[in-house]
Amino acid sequence: MSGLLPNVAVVNPLRNSGWNQMLLSCGQGTIFHSSNWAQLLADSYGYHPAYFLLSEPGAFGGCLPVMEVDSMLTGRRGVCLSFSDFCGSLVAGGDEFRLLFESVLGLGRMSGWRYVEFRGEQFLNRESPAKVFAHHILELSRDERLMHSRLRASNARNIRKAMKEGVTIETTETLQGVQDFYRLHCLTRKRHGVPPQPCTFFRKLHEHVISKGFGFTALARHNQVPVAGVICLHFGTSAVYKYGASDVRFQHLRANNLVLWEAIKRCAQCGFQSFSLGRTDLHDEGLLAFKDGWGGVRSVINYYRYDFATSQFVHQSDRDGEAFRDLFRKLPVNVLTMLGKLAYRHMG
Repeated sequence: MSGLLPNVAVVNPLRNSGWNQMLLSCGQGTIFHSSNWAQLLADSYGYHPAYFLLSEPGAFGGCLPVMEVDSMLTGRRGVCLSFSDFCGSLVAGGDEFRLLFESVLGLGRMSGWRYVEFRGEQFLNRESPAKVFAHHILELSRDERLMHSRLRASNARNIRKAMKEGVTIETTETLQGVQDFYRLHCLTRKRHGVPPQPCTFFRKLHEHVISKGFGFTALARHNQVPVAGVICLHFGTSAVYKYGASDVRFQHLRANNLVLWEAIKRCAQCGFQSFSLGRTDLHDEGLLAFKDGWGGVRSVINYYRYDFATSQFVHQSDRDGEAFRDLFRKLPVNVLTMLGKLAYRHMG
């Protein structure tokens, strides 16, 4: 490819059986960098992996994962990485990143991309971000008392309340667990005014990620009824709280607190070193307050969008789509589910 620099190659991790092992051997990477996440996106939405690999003799020189999204409705572009909260480059420093970055731009120009989006790229911090999100990361420890001591008093109190109310927690790697979670997911997305991702996406999430040993579902039940849940994913030394959902009718039970606490404890006991609570909209004060209470460190995740028409980084309104949310909150769940099935392919 003429747009690439001589020591950069574009590879498809789905055709490289050693991709995950390469990431693990160099001590870098998250679930979003893995071939499992690439398989999920390719299988669910038909996206094309274009992972930029910096070659060094006998060693891993670095990589920058990109998905090419080609939509009749929203155009062709590159994303690092679709439906991930963050997926920055894995490189030693800025010089290595610049080689990968220039090759991404070269391929983008050659392929007719409208833009390329970088999610959580530390080496672009001098550029103006398109969007900014909050990010919480917890340091995990097998010492449960230490982690508990970091909790905000209200969180600890809510955990005790949920236990007193008879809420029980089940952690599972089964497809049934994902399906039970999906019902809660649809209710939560309706409450937020957003269509849910298709049910097929979650089935494939189980097939390509959870069933392969890279995640689990935790469900909170009251009288055997699922009332809250989380899906956590992990890879290497890091874990991430990817999806959370609940039935608002049971909010008084404080099951959300207990199910997340049990997920955190499980990840700590499994030996993971960090637990990401994912990205959070800076305007979502309630969710920010909830995540602030777990004893982690809050930082920011910057999303950068390089526009090929103007050859520069551009800003994107952080209130995009707000006009539709009130309407979506009024629609039945089955209608929202249908909209999600039609729309998400074009949104990545």
